[in-house]
Amino acid sequence: MKFLRPVTEDTGRILAVGRVLSRGRRAALAEASLVDGSGRLVAHATSSCMIFPAG
Repeated sequence: MKFLRPVTEDTGRILAVGRVLSRGRRAALAEASLVDGSGRLVAHATSSCMIFPAG
């Protein structure tokens, strides 16, 4: 996670957006971003995830 701007009460509403960039049978890559009311990027993160079968 990379924080680019501080978040305070004055920041207002924050929009969280997440999406899967790539998904295979055993692994997936995802990203998320936080954007303030002015459309400025507040934070950004990526994640590598292992996929396990249910059961």
